[in-house]
Amino acid sequence: MSSYLIIDGYNLIHKIPPLLQASRSSIDFARDELINMVGSYCDYYNTEGIIVYDGNQSKRTVEDGNPTVIYSKRGESADTVIESLVYKLKDRKEARVVTDDRVISNMVTGMGAFTMHVMLFYIEVKDAVASIRDKIS
Repeated sequence: MSSYLIIDGYNLIHKIPPLLQASRSSIDFARDELINMVGSYCDYYNTEGIIVYDGNQSKRTVEDGNPTVIYSKRGESADTVIESLVYKLKDRKEARVVTDDRVISNMVTGMGAFTMHVMLFYIEVKDAVASIRDKIS
């Protein structure tokens, strides 16, 4: 059974303090840090990660590896992409969408997916990273 972690990319970057601080210097660096953060979470919890961004801010795309990074197409919002990803899942109860955007939360919850607030996700990431470090030590 697979589970999916779908991330509202810029929503997290603007809410998680280290990512927000990084974005002030370089949005590319902040996105890379989010990829690392989500990757650690996905490795620890054995889940598939997908980070979704509004595409009008970058032309980069990363489709191999975990997490997958998706940029919305011109004229399409990240919200629409997230809704579509959840809709296409066979078992929507296996999806967890991380966002503080109330509209997205209500939409995906109505389709049967779960949502997680950004700061709760950040706490879980820090716990996962600490556990990984403890196992290595």
